[in-house]
Amino acid sequence: MADRFPTAEERWPRQGEQIKSYKVVDNYLKDEDFTFIKNQIFGDEFAWYHNSNITNYGETIGNFYYQIHILYDNNRPNSNYFDPIIEKFDFFNGLFRVKVNMYPNQGKFIEHPLHKDYEFEHKGALFCLNNCDGYTKIDDDKIKSVANRMIFFDPTKPHASTNTTNKDRRVNINFNYF
Repeated sequence: MADRFPTAEERWPRQGEQIKSYKVVDNYLKDEDFTFIKNQIFGDEFAWYHNSNITNYGETIGNFYYQIHILYDNNRPNSNYFDPIIEKFDFFNGLFRVKVNMYPNQGKFIEHPLHKDYEFEHKGALFCLNNCDGYTKIDDDKIKSVANRMIFFDPTKPHASTNTTNKDRRVNINFNYF
C-alpha cells in the first residue's frame, strides 16, 4: 500500500501555498486488490438500493437520485461483501459506517449540495472505483474521480459529490471511521 502519511515537505507548504484539508493518494491499493474490489462491486450480483436524498438533509434534486449499498453501519457488518472488501484496507482503528455510492449518468451533470456526513468528530475517506468526469468538492477544490484513488478528508466539514455524464456511473466507497 502507498504511504498514507504526508512527508515534511507535504505538511509544510511552500511560501504562498495553503495547507490542504485533505490528502489524495493515487494507486492506493495493489492492482490485484483493486481489481478484486471493483469486480465485486461492478458485478451483476451486487445489490443496489435506491435513494432519492443525495445529501443527509432530506433534499431531493428534481428526479436525480443515487444508489447505495451499506457495507457497515450501527457497529456491525450489513453486507456479505463487507469482510472480503474491508480486509483490503487498513487505515482505520474503528469504523462507524462504510457505504458504497453509485451515481448513475442521468444525462445532466449535477454538483450536489454541500453537506457534512456527521457532526461528531471522526475521519473520512473516499475510495474511487472508476474514472469519470465526476468529482468530490472539498474546500473549493474539485478532486477528480480516478480509479484506485483514496481521498482522506474531514467529513465534519462541508463537501459535495457529483454524478457523471461521460460514463454510465460514478462509484466510490465512503468510509466514516475513527
